[in-house]
Amino acid sequence: MIQCSGLTWRNIKRIGLFDSGVGGLSVLRSLVSRLEYSGEKEFVYIGDTLRCPYGNRPDRQITSYVKQLTSWLLQHNIDAIIMACNTSTAAGKEQLVSYAPVPVLDLIDPTAALIAQRGIKKVGVLATAATARKKAFSNIIKSIDTSIQVTEIGCPLLVPVVEAGLGDAHEAQEALKPYVKELIDQEVEAIVYGCTHYPFLDAALKNVLAGMGNYPALIIDPADCLATSISGKSTGALSVQPDAYLSTKFATTGDAETFGRVASRCLKQNVGQVQSVSLNELTAAFVLRRLQKPAMSAPLQLIAPEAVS
Repeated sequence: MIQCSGLTWRNIKRIGLFDSGVGGLSVLRSLVSRLEYSGEKEFVYIGDTLRCPYGNRPDRQITSYVKQLTSWLLQHNIDAIIMACNTSTAAGKEQLVSYAPVPVLDLIDPTAALIAQRGIKKVGVLATAATARKKAFSNIIKSIDTSIQVTEIGCPLLVPVVEAGLGDAHEAQEALKPYVKELIDQEVEAIVYGCTHYPFLDAALKNVLAGMGNYPALIIDPADCLATSISGKSTGALSVQPDAYLSTKFATTGDAETFGRVASRCLKQNVGQVQSVSLNELTAAFVLRRLQKPAMSAPLQLIAPEAVS
């Protein structure tokens, strides 16, 4: 179970999440639907859709964006930050941990722990170009068990499909096919959604696997692994109550109306009003944060999660 300097999931009340776009909503969905006390939480989510995707950007630029987003989130009195963007984790999680005065959680560590615990020996990761280039999942997985074979591939066609709200469309299956074939050729036992956008392609991936001889790959969603590591117990099926996101604040650097429409489609609920945040506002938040006395992030303990069903 994750513990943050005496804080537990139960007494963390306000959680900030960021992503390059709508992908991190898959993390929000898992937290809201699978965790105890989620109804008592307030979530603040910002998607940097104006600068999406992050996958082909250099690490230094991604880290700069992340510090801006984090600075904005910190203005909303959050108790913890979730990096709902694996590309940003690969680019510089350590820098964000040093920068933020609250606990910072990512999805890669609990996913690697789950894979090792379940004894999976051949893993395929559908990632962004940046995450694959950094071998973000491979490095963490192999730090636990060097015998695990990891095939990590960049999939630049997938994020635009999700951002366009086409996750359930035929275009999604066509975009997935070459990447899935590459993993099947490696005889992987499990396929990991290495980008938080990709769980919104779940139906499309299952259709592609069915069309390739019903290939029996276990599909792993890192958002579920994070939920398990927080709660300390296995998670069940997705089950979101009506109006589950009423206490969530949504914001975007892009067009608020478009973000709201795509987010509502992804979450299958109306997300309500979305705040538009300008890049100037992000810059101002970052500058203000730099002027304040820096504080160390609370230490974070991660214990390997239970296996998810």
